[in-house]
Amino acid sequence: MGVVWAIVGGIVGAAIGFVAAALLSGVVMGWAGVSDFEGGRGMAAVFVFGPLGGVLGLGLGIWLALKLARGSVSFGAFAMQGSLAVLGIAALVGLVLFIVWQSQDHRLTYEGSGATLEFQIRAPTAYPLPAESSGVEINLDTQSTHMSGYLDSEWLQRDGDWAVMSGGVELYLRTAQRLLVLRLPDGRDRLFRLRLPSKPEPSETWSDWQKVDFVGVPNQPQTVPPGPEDPFEIRYRVRVWGQ
Repeated sequence: MGVVWAIVGGIVGAAIGFVAAALLSGVVMGWAGVSDFEGGRGMAAVFVFGPLGGVLGLGLGIWLALKLARGSVSFGAFAMQGSLAVLGIAALVGLVLFIVWQSQDHRLTYEGSGATLEFQIRAPTAYPLPAESSGVEINLDTQSTHMSGYLDSEWLQRDGDWAVMSGGVELYLRTAQRLLVLRLPDGRDRLFRLRLPSKPEPSETWSDWQKVDFVGVPNQPQTVPPGPEDPFEIRYRVRVWGQ
């Protein structure tokens, strides 16, 4: 339990020490006539004296927390539990940084190369698809990007009772939240939720066929479940550029 108190004391002490040292050094440097050209005083306060105060506050905070928890602290106990507290604080800081890094979007690359999601979207041959590719719009949406897709030169083929559209779109970000949007002249947006991890494995093999997940309709803010007028299915694969 003493280590837990030491961790808390160390964090509080480091924060107080950093802020106090940064503020006090800024005031003292002003009194001493240190130049503030291009923010020199502020940078010295934040990047030099602040960290020094944080280190000092860390040690004092750990010592004070152990003293409050145990009543008295020998040098050996302070060294042992203080070291464990510092390791615990470092682990917590690392965990926070990892969570922050994971929560942000990152460019998806494979040894420096980008990747394309190749897709095929099919509908029954009786469905009235546009005669020209200009009547079809494909987009890939994530939480922070909107990527336009393309259709192949031979974009519409017949496969038995199905009409199959083929094309691709760049996988720009490393994220597991991806929606491929099929927009046709009827005004309904067919949304497919791609079952891919944040960094999918490239493959020559197509995924299984997948039905429409949601539909966006004009003048309605919320998506609706697909109906009989949404008989589309999609399959896809990931290809790395140059491979």
